[in-house]
Amino acid sequence: MGNPVLERLLNQRSEQEEFISQLLDKANEEERDLVDAELKNVESARQRMAEIDEQVKPLEAFEETRAAHQVRKPAAQARQREPRMGGESRRLSVEPREQAYKTAGEFLVDYVRAVGYPGAQIAPSSDAQQRVSAALGRDVMALNRAANDVAAGEHQTTADTPGLLPKPIVGEILQDLDGSRPFVSSIGAKPLAGIAGKSFERPHITGHTKTGEQTNEKGELVDSALKIEGVPFTKHTFGGFVNISRQDIDWTSPSAWDSVISDLQLIYGTDTEDWAAQQFATAVTQTQAVATDTIADWVKGLYAGAVTAMTGNGTKRASALRLVNTIWTSVDMWASLGTLLTLTNVTSATNENPGVAKATGFEGSILDIPRIMVPGLPAGTVILGRSNLAEFYEERVGLLQAVEPKVFGLGVSYGGYVATGVLDSTAFCKLSVTPAGGGA
Repeated sequence: MGNPVLERLLNQRSEQEEFISQLLDKANEEERDLVDAELKNVESARQRMAEIDEQVKPLEAFEETRAAHQVRKPAAQARQREPRMGGESRRLSVEPREQAYKTAGEFLVDYVRAVGYPGAQIAPSSDAQQRVSAALGRDVMALNRAANDVAAGEHQTTADTPGLLPKPIVGEILQDLDGSRPFVSSIGAKPLAGIAGKSFERPHITGHTKTGEQTNEKGELVDSALKIEGVPFTKHTFGGFVNISRQDIDWTSPSAWDSVISDLQLIYGTDTEDWAAQQFATAVTQTQAVATDTIADWVKGLYAGAVTAMTGNGTKRASALRLVNTIWTSVDMWASLGTLLTLTNVTSATNENPGVAKATGFEGSILDIPRIMVPGLPAGTVILGRSNLAEFYEERVGLLQAVEPKVFGLGVSYGGYVATGVLDSTAFCKLSVTPAGGGA
């Protein structure tokens, strides 16, 4: 018989190890160091594992002692007698003691003749009764009546014993959030720690110097000044709070505490990603119409949008620093463009594919421009532009805890500060299909 306390402790220890492994795998996939909150979680899990190890040692020693004692028990004491009632065995045997029949089939046929079969209008045969009774060494009719009594008795099923049926929790907790932030990853997250105040500014050149040909010797050169203005960024706070009982932490398996912390981290990442994507979509005001929802017109629209973004809609000189390098799409437009690209690639007779699409990833390409699906963008959104001219800043405060001894509980929050914006909105352009009947 197993030790339920030892099994529970060992399961909890395995859960702590798995929790630490998940944190390390996630940091490794994102090629980053552990954040403060994750380091605190690792230390908390390690401490819990040490506590469990101290409890497990005496229990394992006890199990070794009990196992050794079981080995020394006489074999006779381990045997269990079959239950009997009235001195007779409850089992009903239908195997003949003597080889009175050549085959088991002959015995069964004679057995049916002996007891009869009303459904086929077969009456019991006294001759068959004698042969079968002799083979069994007992009265076949009495044996048949006992079997009928058993069949007619009250049947017990699991519906009669719900209180004895365990309800095990199997496997890991299903989690449909992966913590990925495709938009933030595409523009990069810059550190916000150390930047004081509620807001800050990013310097941006709004007016360049000028040069020109000197028309006359000793004539005056073109006079100009460099203008640099600040692009404002405002800090925003994101976070969540959970008030959890000490019992919910100590009694649950898998631990509710680990699940709460993990979920807060994933929700924080998802919320800040969606917020930044929506701010980005609002900041981009330049638009380019796509005539029809075909690959040919999307290619034309993309080139026209690239010109708009590269030249600030004709107000700026085209330069390598303004060439577009990313396409961001909402979920529906990821599916729409992906469908067009896939069908075009399948039916193309020249094998000249305009882009790459796959339903198993957030990324693809059109005209060699990376195309990224951003779930937080509003429906119908396709934005073309230069990724380094959009910025995202973040400082994760991480986990905050407060013990509530009066109610035997614990309050925990997780959050951080973020800021986002575009340095030059003219370096981006939205594309959309022109509705039937005209109009962008």
